[in-house]
Amino acid sequence: MADNYTEATTPKPVTAFDKANKAAARLIKPKTILYTSALLSWMQPFQSGWSTSQMNLSQYNDTDECNARPVAEDTCLMFPGHSKLEWTFAVNAWIFGAMVGSLCCGHFSDRLGRKKTLMLNCIFMFVGGVIEAAVSNIWAFAVGRLIAGISSGTATGTIGAYVNELSPPHMRNTLGLGLQIFTTIGILFPAICFFFANTSSGWRYLAAFPCILAVIYMVLAPSMCIESPAWLLTKGRTEEAKEVIARLYGEEHVQTALSWLQVNKKPETAEEGLSAAPKESMFNPRYRMQLLGGILLSCAQQLSGINAVFYYSGSIFSDAGISDSRVGTLIIDFINIWPAFFTGVLANRFGARNMILWGLAGMFVMSVLMTVAFIVDVSALSIVFTALYVIAFGVTLGPLVGDDGRYLPRLDPCQRFFAVHRHELVVQPDCWRGVPVHFGRA
Repeated sequence: MADNYTEATTPKPVTAFDKANKAAARLIKPKTILYTSALLSWMQPFQSGWSTSQMNLSQYNDTDECNARPVAEDTCLMFPGHSKLEWTFAVNAWIFGAMVGSLCCGHFSDRLGRKKTLMLNCIFMFVGGVIEAAVSNIWAFAVGRLIAGISSGTATGTIGAYVNELSPPHMRNTLGLGLQIFTTIGILFPAICFFFANTSSGWRYLAAFPCILAVIYMVLAPSMCIESPAWLLTKGRTEEAKEVIARLYGEEHVQTALSWLQVNKKPETAEEGLSAAPKESMFNPRYRMQLLGGILLSCAQQLSGINAVFYYSGSIFSDAGISDSRVGTLIIDFINIWPAFFTGVLANRFGARNMILWGLAGMFVMSVLMTVAFIVDVSALSIVFTALYVIAFGVTLGPLVGDDGRYLPRLDPCQRFFAVHRHELVVQPDCWRGVPVHFGRA
């Protein structure tokens, strides 16, 4: 009976992107269009960071000053006499909008394409900025914040995947950090502007600034940005994808680039008119660990206490002898930018998992030392440990647990959940902005 069978070995799985292709990919020098596409798209997370901190000036909202009747001159500059409830709604309307944007962006990104989605997103950015700058009622201002939040959430949930799909594998870690870096730069710039925007009309200019970003993108993107080749392949538009790849890397590298583009279905299947495979749910059992990992990492990032450190930085520096809380806020925001520049190198060297674990350990140690410094009343040490705490976050949890989910396998369902969950969890810490601002930031 044994003669009826022939011995055979199990075939090895076919790997589209093997070692030879990896070596070939490293020799590719991307064209300028890759960098212009990434740079212009990063203006949108800049708007997200800007919207996060544009209201964090004590002269805009101080509970005691805003409750005073009459309101003293040069106090409660934004909508004089507003209540704490009104202010809380105005602040958190942006967060709710970001939740909506990050929840819905996946559908439009898959249906319309990454580039067109970002173009349409600029309309929300522009309209939100116009409403915020023009209104005379804080509730109408909250509507503008809501619309601006939709833009921020859409950008956060789309740009990570967009830049990742444009980048060759060996550059994804580096270019992927742009989302975090430009968000932190966006947080910094309002802190700089607070030194000359502390007037009754200054906040309107801050609110209107994202309109400029939206116009720049809409004017330049048609010629200086390119559609994702991975998205084109999923739609069966193979020839267009090859043209895009040629613009990104050159005609001679089209086949190499095709080898690393992972798509959900074979392009030739769509071309033959066959029905596409159904989209998988993020709740599919095969993605259970990725889903749990996304929840855990998002919780670790948002409940790490970094928002509290930023929020109370003004009082920390005030206790150390820096009377102008704007200076303390500016210092912390400035420190927050630089660690992300080193994350790519360190993650490649030590691994993202190790970096995240070390970051959590470092933040724990720094928080203990900060507490000790407060107890023994050594304000100078509290500044040092606060800065080290921000650095530990900025080089690990901040960029590595980013909204493009680079720590997780690149699965669309998980990426979308990642973006949604991040904004969902940020609501509670950001509600602290409703507390009296003499405990607040700038």
